[in-house]
Amino acid sequence: MSDHETSDNHPLSWEGKRLLTNNDAALRKAIEHARDYRGDVTIYLKTGKHVIGYVFDHHEGIPNPYIKLFLANQSEPSFVMCQDIAKVEFSGEDTAFGRSWDDWAQKWQKPQAS
Repeated sequence: MSDHETSDNHPLSWEGKRLLTNNDAALRKAIEHARDYRGDVTIYLKTGKHVIGYVFDHHEGIPNPYIKLFLANQSEPSFVMCQDIAKVEFSGEDTAFGRSWDDWAQKWQKPQAS
């Protein structure tokens, strides 16, 4: 069993966790999880500043990789250079944690006509 699963093989929520990005592998892992997270994250920058938003895209494999995120109160996405990220905190509520695809599908299933 991995450290990211419960005993019944359901993934744990990242909510409240903080990942340091002190090497390339840790940075890639933190960005991957941030992109897959279903809530807001706080991105702490090496400058000491931070941004809070929903990460929806990651451009890697280019000379200057970056992430794209939606910040509250902004309609246009913002960009953060990966090299500027010091740590990632999963600060917002994980809106889908504990809910399965089956639960969602059942909720939205239309009643059958008799």
